[in-house]
Amino acid sequence: MIAHPREILSEQVVQLFRSEAADAEKGGKLTEAQLQCIYTQHYLRIWIPQSLGGAEMPLPDAVALLEALCWADGSVGWVVNLGAGANLFAGYMQPDAAQYFFASEKAWAAGSGAITGKAMRRQHGNEVNGFWKYASGSAHATLFTFNAWLHDENDQPLKDEAGNPIYSAFAVPAAQVNIVPNWQVMGLKATSSHDFELHHVLVPPTHGFDLLHPSPFQDGPLYRFPFLTFAEITTSVMLLGMAYHFLDAFETLAKQKKPTGFDRVLGNIPLVERTWQETIAEFQRVRNQYYQTLQKIWQAHVDQQTLSAAQLSNMKHVAGELAITSLQAVEKLYPFCGMTAIYLDHPLNRIWRDIHVASQHQLVSPLYHLSESNASCA
Repeated sequence: MIAHPREILSEQVVQLFRSEAADAEKGGKLTEAQLQCIYTQHYLRIWIPQSLGGAEMPLPDAVALLEALCWADGSVGWVVNLGAGANLFAGYMQPDAAQYFFASEKAWAAGSGAITGKAMRRQHGNEVNGFWKYASGSAHATLFTFNAWLHDENDQPLKDEAGNPIYSAFAVPAAQVNIVPNWQVMGLKATSSHDFELHHVLVPPTHGFDLLHPSPFQDGPLYRFPFLTFAEITTSVMLLGMAYHFLDAFETLAKQKKPTGFDRVLGNIPLVERTWQETIAEFQRVRNQYYQTLQKIWQAHVDQQTLSAAQLSNMKHVAGELAITSLQAVEKLYPFCGMTAIYLDHPLNRIWRDIHVASQHQLVSPLYHLSESNASCA
C-alpha cells in the first residue's frame, strides 16, 4: 500500500496552504504566505541538478511529493508541479545559461510546450515573436520557456534532412515577456495560468535548449528520461492528489452530515456506504498500479536499460487510467454531498472545480489517450 499524502507533508504546511486557499482564489495567484512556504521547502528545486544547488530528486519520490501538494491544495500543487517541471530544463541548458536562470532559490519557470512562436536567425541570436497560452505560475515566474519554429535570416523556415520544419525550446527572463491576464475560469483560480507573448525579443544562442534528446550537459537519469512520458506522469498525478483530498473531505462529511429525511449520518446510508466502498477500492487499486508501474519504469531507466515502446505505452495507459479514475471518484461521490458542496468557499466545492479544470489538460484527456500520436504538451 502506497503511503497517504499526509505522511509526506507536515500538518503545519498542509494547514498553511489550505487556510490561504480562499484568499489565493480571490487574488488569482498564490498568497505571500504560500509562496514563502514553497521557497522555504525548496519545492521548486526538486528537479534542478545538484550541481546548481537543486535536489535532483528521483522521479517516483518527487511524484509522491507532488501528489501530496495537490492533496493539500489544488492550485498550490498545480503551480509547483508545472514550475518544478519546467525548472527541470536547467539540466538541458548550457551550464552558463542554467546558472544564469536557476542560481536563485526563487527561480521559477513558467511557459508552454506548444510550438506557437517564430524564431528568426540574427547575428547575435534569434529574434522571437509569438503568443503562447496557459503559462501556469506566471504571476510568480522569474523566467518563461517556450517553443518556436526556426527561420533563417530571410524568414525562411529551417528544415531537417527529411524536409520537415524544425523548432527549438528557448528561455527568457520574465521581464522580457508580456503577460496577457485572461485566466478567468471556474477552478484552479490561483494558478495565474495566463497567456503570454513576445515581440521582437533577441534570445542569445546559449538560451536555447533541446528536450527531444538526452541532455549533453548532465549525466543524471532525470535528464535522460523521455520528456513526454515525464509530462504524462506528472500531469496525471495532479488529479490523483486533488481526488484524494476530495475523498478525505467527503469521508469527514459522511460522518457528520445527516441528510434531510434520514435518521442516520450520510455514511451509514446503505447506498452511500456501498458507493463509498466501491469507489475507494477502485481508487486505491489504480493508485497502487500507477506507483508500481512508475517505480518499474524508473528503475529500468536508472539501470541504463533502453525503455521500449511497449513500456512507454504502458506507462501512458496507466497514467491515463489514473486520471480518469480520479475524476470518476469525485463524480460518484459529489451527488451525495448535498447543499454543503455548492458554496464556492467550501473545500468540497473548490476541489470539485479544481479537478474539473485540471481534467481538461491535453495530457489527461481521453482523446489524448486514444490517439496514436504523441503530440507536444500544450
